[in-house]
Order: sequence, then structure tokens, then C-alpha cells
Amino acid sequence: MARSGAARWLPVLLVAAQVVVGALAWQSRSWILLAFGELALLIGGTGLYGVVRYRDLRDRYRREREAARRLAERRQLADEVHDLVGHELSVIGMRAALLQLRTTGDESVLAGQVRSDAERAVVMLHETVATLHRTPWTDPAEADVAAVIERFRRAGADVHLVGDPDVLTRASVSTRVTAHRVVREALTNAARHAPGDAVTVVVRGADDMVTLEVRTHGSGDPSPAVDRDDPRGGGGGGLESLHRRVQAIGGAWEVATRADGHRVVARLPARAVLGAEPEAGAAPEFSGPRSARRPLAALVGPLVLPAVLVLLGGAGYWTWASHDATVEPVDAAALRVGMPAAEAAERLPEREAPVRLARAPGPGPGWDCRQYTDGNVPLAMATLEVCTNGGTVVRVTDLSEMPLL
Repeated sequence: MARSGAARWLPVLLVAAQVVVGALAWQSRSWILLAFGELALLIGGTGLYGVVRYRDLRDRYRREREAARRLAERRQLADEVHDLVGHELSVIGMRAALLQLRTTGDESVLAGQVRSDAERAVVMLHETVATLHRTPWTDPAEADVAAVIERFRRAGADVHLVGDPDVLTRASVSTRVTAHRVVREALTNAARHAPGDAVTVVVRGADDMVTLEVRTHGSGDPSPAVDRDDPRGGGGGGLESLHRRVQAIGGAWEVATRADGHRVVARLPARAVLGAEPEAGAAPEFSGPRSARRPLAALVGPLVLPAVLVLLGGAGYWTWASHDATVEPVDAAALRVGMPAAEAAERLPEREAPVRLARAPGPGPGWDCRQYTDGNVPLAMATLEVCTNGGTVVRVTDLSEMPLL
């Protein structure tokens, strides 16, 4: 992804600011100016980077969301085209096959041509949608197994329903949709490869499971369970993809070929859930690509984590710098010139402050001067200097009023 104009100029701006801070610190001979200037550059640069990066991620996120939305629409359209048009073409082919068997002469030849044309159209449809991955969504309002069977009956197919299809009305949406697709695809393949053969659809429910069985009674070949003429392979809307869907909801799948016909069995959990189940008539919800993270979430790693590490490091440094080097306000107020050094030592911490940035007055000959902090944040700089000579306190200096280095 190409960087925005602000992102390209950001390194140049930071380098220029670094040069300005360095020049000012060198001219004033102030290390404290350099330290705070670098800190300001770090904070300001990080904030500026965050703003620029957020804008880039926001624009990228919107582009990816839009591209994924268009792709999802194309996949849904391909799904509907295959399910609806493919089903209608299969019914046309089945009717033409029945007409071919029941007529003679030119009518039979013409019916055979219609059947061949319908099968060729189905193959062309499969090739058209082969490049798109099917979505697992189907309108639950149309997931009616009995309605599918009745439609095939009206088309002239010899289909018998055994069992209680009402068990599916008590099942979850994912189970109903999967059962609907298994039955529809099995009947469609049977109509293509074994026209005229009787088909039995068995629906049973027991122990929180729904069992579907589609059996053909004849010698049609190939098996309707595996469509060998389907160029989609494992993709598209064939039974192979339904096999994967059955497994995805925790079901079991069985295919068998016998001398008297073929059998497809799907055992589905009654309360299976595959993703978010849509309401009847609702469109599938778009979740977007996994790579299209929200901009603020994408900034957590590069910005928040370093900030947390800086805060933890600063807290650790302050703890080290102020430990055993902090003078309590009461003890600092009690220190005075002329008091015994031993008495002053009882009020002073064990060690000196490690950060000494104030310009203290020069010590006199033989003086022993030590600096302590009041625990100021974040540097715990020295704010008090006590000088002794010959066992007596000779000077107490408040460094907070002194100029910095």
C-alpha cells in the first residue's frame, strides 16, 4: 500500500526537529533542555505517527470492507444462480428424459436433444460459478424439505417421503438449511443421472439428531452422491461441498452404492449452529475479511504497547532513583546551618540522588556536599544540598530554586 503524503514527510519533519533541538541545547549548554527536547520529540513524534497511521489504516480498512462487500455480493449471486437456475435446468432435463422414454420417432429425438441441451447448460452454469466460493447461507423461510419433494413430484419424478418431516421444524436454522440442501442436491443429481428411477427420502428424528436418507431404486450411473460430470470438483453447490457443511455443524455423512441403487445418509444435530443464524427472509451478514482490522484496533500494537512499556520503564526508573534518596518535608525543614552533622545525618537518607541537574553553588575548601531528592516525578532530581565541614552543617541549599544545567 502506498503511503500518504503526510506519512512520507513525517521522517523529514522529525529529523528537522531533532536538528533544532540539538542546536538549541548546544547553544545554551543545557543538558536538561536536550533531555526534555528529546522527550518532547518522542512523545510528539509518536502522537503524530499515530494520527498519520490511523488515517492510512482507516482508508485501507474502508477499501477492504468495500471490496469484500462486493465480493460477498458476487458470491451470494453465484450461490443463488446455481441453486435456482441449476435446479430448474435439472427439472427440465428430467422432464425431457421422461418424454424421451414415453415417445417415439422425431418426438423422442427432439426430447433427447432438449435433455442434452439442459445437461450442457448445467455444466456451463457450473463452470461459470466454479471460480467463486459458495457462501453457506440460504433463506431459512425456503428451507422446506417437503416442498422440495413436492416440486420434484409435480415435475414427474417418482419420489416417496417416509418419516416425519416436521422434526425439522423443531430443529435449528443451520440444521434445517443443511437438510434442505442435502435433499435438494441429492434429488437433482438423481434426476440428472437416473431419470425415471424411484427415489425414497427418509426423515427421522431421535436423541437430538435428525437423520436424512435419500435412496434411488435402480441402476442409474454414476452415483448421485458424487457427480462425476461436475467440473466444480469440491467447490460449488454439489454434494461434496454439502459433505463439508454437514461436518462443519457436527454431523455425519455416509454414501453407499449398491446393486439396486444408491444411498446418501446425513445425520445432523438437531440444534446445530453454523456461525450467526439469520432470521427468515434476512440477508447474510457481512463480517468482512479477517485482514481488515478496525483502525483503532490495528494501532494497539504499534502505539499502546510501546506506551505501556515506556510507562512501566519510567515507573521502574523513578522507584530506583528515589529509593533511599528522598528527604521528607519535615526533615528538610528541620535542617539548619550550625547543627551537628551527626544530628543532620539522622534526618537524611542513606544515599544521594542519582540525577543532579541543578547548578549548585561551588563548595568551600574541605566541604562535603551531598544532594538529595524530594521524590519529584518523573526524574526524581536532586532538590536539596547539605554541606558539612568539621562535623557541622555549613550550608543548606534549596536546589529547586537554582537554574538547571
